[in-house]
Amino acid sequence: MAAKFTALLSFLLLTSCSYLPHVIYRIDVQQGNVVTDEMLEKLKPGMTKSQVLFVLGSPLIIDAFRDNRWDYVYVFREKGDLTEQKRLTLFFDNDTLVNIEDYMHFSKDSVKPKPAEAPPAKDEAKPDEEAPK
Repeated sequence: MAAKFTALLSFLLLTSCSYLPHVIYRIDVQQGNVVTDEMLEKLKPGMTKSQVLFVLGSPLIIDAFRDNRWDYVYVFREKGDLTEQKRLTLFFDNDTLVNIEDYMHFSKDSVKPKPAEAPPAKDEAKPDEEAPK
């Protein structure tokens, strides 16, 4: 009987420690291509693929079916939460850069949902309206 009690107590103590999210260490993860503003300023339509490679480095994705499209994607996760995400898509025609699009930048503030604003109280006058006299 004492052995069963000891085994049950040990099991309960060990399983109670299995979920401790504040204790788990999560590393910062940086994936993809880092594209800085200085690099973007150097990009100009009319550049060759080799010039773009020199400025930005190898793209993360080269479409196997359309070799005229290159995608540069960057994702940064801090402690498991998405902090920053960027994407840059380049289009080529005859090995010449013709279009730069979809450069999106999400900062930590824009990734997390913002709380809804409370409606103004009934007693407060709106800035456009004058208070009754």
